[in-house]
Amino acid sequence: MANGQIVIVGAGIIGLAHALTALEAGWSVTVLEKDGRALGASVRNFGTLWPIGCAAGPEREQALFGVRRWQELAAPAGLWLKPHGSLSLAHRPEAWDILQQYAAAGTEAGFELLSPAAIARRFPAANQNGLRGGLFSPYETVVHSPTALPALARLVEQRGAEVHFGTPVIRVLDEAVETGDGRLFPFDQLVIAAGDDLRTFFPQALAAAGLTRCRLQMMRTVPQPAGFDLGAILVSDLTLCHYPAFRHCPATALLRARLQAELPRHCEWGVHVIAAQHPDGSLVLGDSHEYATDFDPDTRADVDDLILGALRQFASVPDFRIAARWQGIYLKSTLGQTQVVLHPRKNITMVTAMGGLGMTLSWGLAQQTVAGWSKS
Repeated sequence: MANGQIVIVGAGIIGLAHALTALEAGWSVTVLEKDGRALGASVRNFGTLWPIGCAAGPEREQALFGVRRWQELAAPAGLWLKPHGSLSLAHRPEAWDILQQYAAAGTEAGFELLSPAAIARRFPAANQNGLRGGLFSPYETVVHSPTALPALARLVEQRGAEVHFGTPVIRVLDEAVETGDGRLFPFDQLVIAAGDDLRTFFPQALAAAGLTRCRLQMMRTVPQPAGFDLGAILVSDLTLCHYPAFRHCPATALLRARLQAELPRHCEWGVHVIAAQHPDGSLVLGDSHEYATDFDPDTRADVDDLILGALRQFASVPDFRIAARWQGIYLKSTLGQTQVVLHPRKNITMVTAMGGLGMTLSWGLAQQTVAGWSKS
């Protein structure tokens, strides 16, 4: 017997993770998505599951739990998944110091500090010019977001939920939501996981949470020649200053200062570069970070050039031709939080601002949310 009725606004990764988790806990679930399919940040990303970017402790455990959930659901959902691992490359002495300090902290088993020679043997796509070493982590994984999200939505339906695409929610009442076609969907618990559109719900609660909008630019190459394997998700010096995991390393401030002096435009546009290979052999590349209330409609070719130039410094890729370019917008905490959960009413949960880690952290967050309902 179901515990009650859950309505979820948004069929991105946060919404679908809450839907599957609630179904498994015995709730009746309805998902309402304004578009005909997920089109927001959940499909405008690298598809990387990124525990190495998460701070050691509860958040890292949450990230590893997320990787396990994706692995468990890959076969039932029929989605592509590859446990690629990640290779953080250091070309500046400060970056190499960070990787050594990080590994010495002993945050996870399985990390390997690698010399340039070892990297050359195992990861020939890594650029050896000026390379000081690298850190391999086995936990990072790649999914293909544009096909993974529809696959999860189908699984949600197969397991008993109602999923309504093309159904925008226009009003939240005390115990129901109203959609644009005039229907009412009653709820015992409501989850609002509407991405950038979250701004249209409870704006006072959002304003108090200290959120800003973030726009990113990304690209995808043409499929690489047959037989080319990137070997891991590749990142380098710029990325070490981006994620929370490396903030505790004494050398991080030194690297940030050096990058500011050497690459001021990369820092101005928030460029840090990740390369991830997908099932057709193409590489997803990015990204930049621009913070504002509103953005110009055009993407910037010069920012794409910054990304590609930085990539060439640490990766040797046979074909740099770009097949597609896109932008994405998501909400981000100005207070340094990687997940913002708000409760504007007792039975309403708003989830946003995953700091670019939504694919990684959403499953653990959903588990926490659903567990909280059983205690209330």
